[in-house]
Amino acid sequence: MNPRQRRGLVLIVLTSIAAVAVFFGIMTYVDDVGSRVGPSVQVLRLTRDVGVYEAITEDMLASVEMPERWVSGATLLADEQDDILGKVASSSFVAGTTVQTGMMVTPPAVEPGYREIAVMVDAETGVAGKVSPGDRVDIIATVGGTDTAPPSSRVWVSNAQVIDVGVARDVDDESDARASFESSSGVPVTFALTTNDALKVAYVESFSVKLRLALRGAGDTSEISEDQWVYTTTEAQG
Repeated sequence: MNPRQRRGLVLIVLTSIAAVAVFFGIMTYVDDVGSRVGPSVQVLRLTRDVGVYEAITEDMLASVEMPERWVSGATLLADEQDDILGKVASSSFVAGTTVQTGMMVTPPAVEPGYREIAVMVDAETGVAGKVSPGDRVDIIATVGGTDTAPPSSRVWVSNAQVIDVGVARDVDDESDARASFESSSGVPVTFALTTNDALKVAYVESFSVKLRLALRGAGDTSEISEDQWVYTTTEAQG
């Protein structure tokens, strides 16, 4: 074996030793990361965008692996998929969202003559975590003044039935921003209303300065007297 061949052989041996060292280094790093992250579990994620009240089907869901330590108690696992098939989305969600408890709800049943209507309410001042499906509320909105009328707060719909309360989400579109939310998140609340009341709520949500829900006590279905429906700045100054 001539000197050139010996140098080539030495180079091959050194390269092989370096490759083995790199391999073991990578394996050690992977093992170290694995020991820090811990065991993994299979969770559910949305494969595409889902609209509010869109029925959930199997093709909308995918099982993905996630470290168990990063999974919250509200996250749905892959083996819970059957529990949400056939339910509907409580709000709009984008593809890639990890499915959590409360995001999918049972389709609400509405009596004949009533309509479902959902409005976005400030998560802090409008709901504060106290309104639940089945509750009765008064829908109150404040509207700005005009040249001929002062600003006022009005009960637009009395004794409205709540049929669903969605999951809080960030408020970032122009229409929600215009509604002067005091917090950065809103909650979609769905009501069962007559057609006329649904039109009132749709109107006031679009043009009011602030929309609030006043929770009624259990069993309270009393009528509001006529002099309690509207409150104006004139009365406040008086």
